[in-house]
Order: sequence, then C-alpha cells, then structure tokens
Amino acid sequence: MTYNEDFKSEFICGDCFELLKEVPDEFVDLVLTDPPYGIDYQSNRRVAREKLPKFANDVDLSWVESWVEQIYRVLKTDTHFYCFTRFDTYPVFYNAISRLFKVKNCLIWVKNNHGSGDLNGSFAPQSEMIIFAVKGKRHLNGLRDSDVLECENVPSAYREHATQKPVKLLRQLIEKSTKLNEIVLDPFAGSGSTGFACLDTNRQKGDRDIRRYLLFELNPEFRDSAIRGGLASQASLDGMPAPRTPDEIAPKKRDTVRTTRYRAKKDQTLWLDLA
Repeated sequence: MTYNEDFKSEFICGDCFELLKEVPDEFVDLVLTDPPYGIDYQSNRRVAREKLPKFANDVDLSWVESWVEQIYRVLKTDTHFYCFTRFDTYPVFYNAISRLFKVKNCLIWVKNNHGSGDLNGSFAPQSEMIIFAVKGKRHLNGLRDSDVLECENVPSAYREHATQKPVKLLRQLIEKSTKLNEIVLDPFAGSGSTGFACLDTNRQKGDRDIRRYLLFELNPEFRDSAIRGGLASQASLDGMPAPRTPDEIAPKKRDTVRTTRYRAKKDQTLWLDLA
C-alpha cells in the first residue's frame, strides 16, 4: 500500500495492529472507530437468518494502550478522535486516550430501541458512549451541538455486522470534524459504515470533493459485504456521482441526527430531604 498525497480511499482486509504500523506519521485527519469492547460479544437477535459472525480481538483489552499510541502517531496535529465504548469499558479507553489526547466530551448516543442483556435484573441499555478527544486544537464545524445524539439504530434485519453503526450518526461526526478531501481512518471498519458515511457526506454536500477513507478490517466476510453494498476498495474523485443541483436538493429535507439539550424546570427539581 502506497501512502502519499495522491492517496485515494481504500478498504484493506488485514490486522489493524500490523497495518497501522505501515501508515506514515501524521497522515490522517480524523479517526472514527468502534473498537471491540473486550466482552466476547455475540448478538442473539438474528431470527430470519443465522447469527452474524463474531469478531476478533474481543476477548480482553490488553491491546488498548499500544493501539492508542499508534492512533496518536498517525493523526495529524489539530485533529479529532472519536472512539465508541460503553459504561463498563469506558475507564480503560478513557485512561489510555487521555494519556496522549485531550478528552473534550463523552457523547451519548441514544437509540430508538434497547438491547437485551439481563432482562429482569438491569435497566434496558438504550445508549452508547463516544469518547471525543483532540490532538492539539481544532474547532468543530457548524453550530455547537449537544453532547446527546439521538439517532435510530440499524434494524437487526439489515445488519451485516453485529454492532453496525448507523451511517447517519457517523456522517454527523465526520461533518463536524473534517474538511473536504481530508482522510478518515477507521481501523475496526466492520462492514464499512465509516466509508459509506464519507461517501454520504459527499452526496449531502453536493460537490465532487470527498472525505477520503482508510478502512482496516480483519474479517474478509465483513469487507466483502461492504464491497457488495457498493463501497469500492479504491474510490477516485472521478468515480463519484455527479453533484446534485440546488433544485434537486431543496425539495428534500436533509436527514440529520437530532441533538437534544436537556434543561431542568423548576417544577422538575428533585429536592432531597436531609433531615
């Protein structure tokens, strides 16, 4: 693989821990990824067809610190890093990331449905956490959004990956943290949602400049599903769809992630009786 200023988008099947070593220092402009949580996850929601395959490196989190060091190395100065996690693995990722990056927020993604888990002994999980960190200093694009993001999850019947993230949510983060033609890295690409989000950003913006993507995925089944879905392994600017005209865009309401600001009202205040 050749990494230079002429780099086009690429989806590479292989071990990200080895592939990251080949990426030059300060080559990418954003890292957006959903790593394994070290919980040996297996989705049991598949009914219409067989269960989705499990994914590698999900037994423990001993790799996190060295992986974060590689992420820091390949990111340019003044760039952002988004890392999905959950309540019980948050401390591991936070400690490793905060050692090198400045953690700015813990974003909360609220889904339209909840997971399973302990049906009788715990609250139904309906959210995930996203660590938002910065290398150097970089402003977010556009208006200041809330740290609570409401976005529908991918219906289980349409998933190619057990923890597949919605393109709409990923596109929102890409648009907040990149400029045209910058490179987005996802070292745990799964079925390619980050790549699709990069292409979707281009379609929504209506220009020929794209957010280029560099995707790594160990499981060839996931990569093959992305290719079948239309995610080329080598995407060029000339191969992108022609930009839409303002007349074509105007009639349609843009599909965006809802951000919610929660404000307490006087009659909602919880008073504690300390007597």
